[in-house]
Amino acid sequence: MIRFGAIADIQYGDLDMTIGRDYRASLTKLLAASGAFNSDVASFVMNFGDSLQSDWENAQAIGELFQITGKAGIKWRHVLGNHDFLVPRVQKAKIYELLNVPKPGYYDFSLSDPEDEENRWHVVVLNGNEISTYSAETDEEYERAVAERDRCKLANGKLPADWNGSISKTQLEWLDSTLTKAEEQDKNIIVCSHFPLFCQTRSLNGSKTKIASIVNLDMYFFTTGISTWNGQELLDILDKHKNIRGYLAGHLHEGSYGVRNNVAHVTFKGVVETSPNAYAFVELEKNAIIVEGHEAQPSYTFEF
Repeated sequence: MIRFGAIADIQYGDLDMTIGRDYRASLTKLLAASGAFNSDVASFVMNFGDSLQSDWENAQAIGELFQITGKAGIKWRHVLGNHDFLVPRVQKAKIYELLNVPKPGYYDFSLSDPEDEENRWHVVVLNGNEISTYSAETDEEYERAVAERDRCKLANGKLPADWNGSISKTQLEWLDSTLTKAEEQDKNIIVCSHFPLFCQTRSLNGSKTKIASIVNLDMYFFTTGISTWNGQELLDILDKHKNIRGYLAGHLHEGSYGVRNNVAHVTFKGVVETSPNAYAFVELEKNAIIVEGHEAQPSYTFEF
């Protein structure tokens, strides 16, 4: 069995509650989820980004908590989110080390089922913040991000949200090459990012008020400015590869689910805005992805 934990948008901060986000309560929620992760057979836990709300002090606090729970037995793997970089410029480079993510923030690894040698998977973790105004460490990087945002205007001619970012040509080429190698080894693939790409109407337990339940468009996320600026370029690469089974993300706190081109798109609910909590376990089988939701996180089964 291949099984791992999943959690998204903890956004811890020693800050007062705003717009339904209880930043301080995220600490207790993370500890509760960590207890569940630690008592399970999950081989690791994928944190889908936005571990902190802002400020270096909050970053250090959540980093220490990851270290403590890591010593207790949890193997953390992190996706970088936009809020993770809301620290002073001189500390932005330290975020990679704090979350144990190799710079430039994208990486991959393989998973094997000890009970079934045919059940083999490859996990690709993207950095959707690579080109962004908030992650820029120099004036040159900031200006590059401004130019990229202008290049990636939305369908209505407006600029995409400045709390999102773009994926460089270098990262896209790396992604294409990595997917090709995994397919040559006949592995199933899941791609992880902080930023979602797709959802479907009625995927949110009948919600009629949340934004993701209003529209059912193939290009929904990045035409409305919620996802990666160059989301179409990313989808073009994903569409080339037949072994991709899932695209897992965070960022949209209400969560979502949809299937596009026989790929399951799962967006996990955000801890900071969810009561009482939200986390999941993900099982990878030869012909299925099973999301076992806990607390407010829904469960999904995708067979391929």
